[in-house]
Amino acid sequence: TMPGKSGFDERDPLALGSGSGATSLQARRWIQESDVMLALGSSLTRTSYGQPIPDGKTMIHNTESLEDINKDYNVAVGLPGDVKATIAMLIDEVKAQAGENGRQTNVADEIAAVKQEWLSEWTELLNSDETPINTYRVIGELERGLDKANSVVTHDAGAPRDTIMPFYTATVPHSYVGWGKTTHLGYGIPLMIGAKLADPGKFCLNLMGDGAFGMSGLDIETSVRAGAPITTVVLNNGDMATYPGGYPVAREAFNMTGMTGDYAKLAEAMGAVGIVVTEPNEVGPALQRAQQLNAEGRTVLLDIHSNMESRRSRFD
Repeated sequence: TMPGKSGFDERDPLALGSGSGATSLQARRWIQESDVMLALGSSLTRTSYGQPIPDGKTMIHNTESLEDINKDYNVAVGLPGDVKATIAMLIDEVKAQAGENGRQTNVADEIAAVKQEWLSEWTELLNSDETPINTYRVIGELERGLDKANSVVTHDAGAPRDTIMPFYTATVPHSYVGWGKTTHLGYGIPLMIGAKLADPGKFCLNLMGDGAFGMSGLDIETSVRAGAPITTVVLNNGDMATYPGGYPVAREAFNMTGMTGDYAKLAEAMGAVGIVVTEPNEVGPALQRAQQLNAEGRTVLLDIHSNMESRRSRFD
């Protein structure tokens, strides 16, 4: 799930990835086609911000909240309790029934093949040289350019959430913070300030749109004043990418979803370092510079002039 991203190392050959309304092909296929589902530490709530689970599966559900069991899905086995203790007991039981080494299957090869099939459709976008800079090129540079074990990354609600969620590889616990259901737009900046204060040695980055920046952008000053240097990546496309066709009357009369602004200059006015990025080959070096500046105690905002990207890794 989205909040569970980084709870399981996505480099593992058995990892399927994670999802909001967008997800990887392998995660989608296993959710749709598997016979049995084991949910660990999940509320199993039906939501448009998660993946749908078809009826007819045998469901095994672990949760700390008793009221979650049989709330939205018919559960064959309920396992209320702490998830860490539950996993330990499940491992002991599986070993007792299947032996220390478990069953040998080719499922890891199946996952790798489906993952490669899926990524082959997105590789061009993740390496795109188009201008304005493609949103997926930014995500590709994050994927390639960060020391993930020593970073904490989050998205913002809306387009940043659904574009980065399938493609950024989460590694160690809490290296990625997934959210964006009922949480307000712009939450990423204060969230990363808190993460930096909790673990000052980590590189803390939030990916947001210009609409989200409008909600909490002044908290860049909080980051500077609190001595909690973070990096904010603003996808500056001048509009609300989640609503490209919405509010036609208000758009015509008031340019309702349109936005303007020099966000790098705003950051500079608040004591941070503002960096404007207009070319695809500048994204990687700008991220490296941001990591260096954060290590030196400077808060950074990357004002990336990006496209209005509408494509999502979704499945009918």
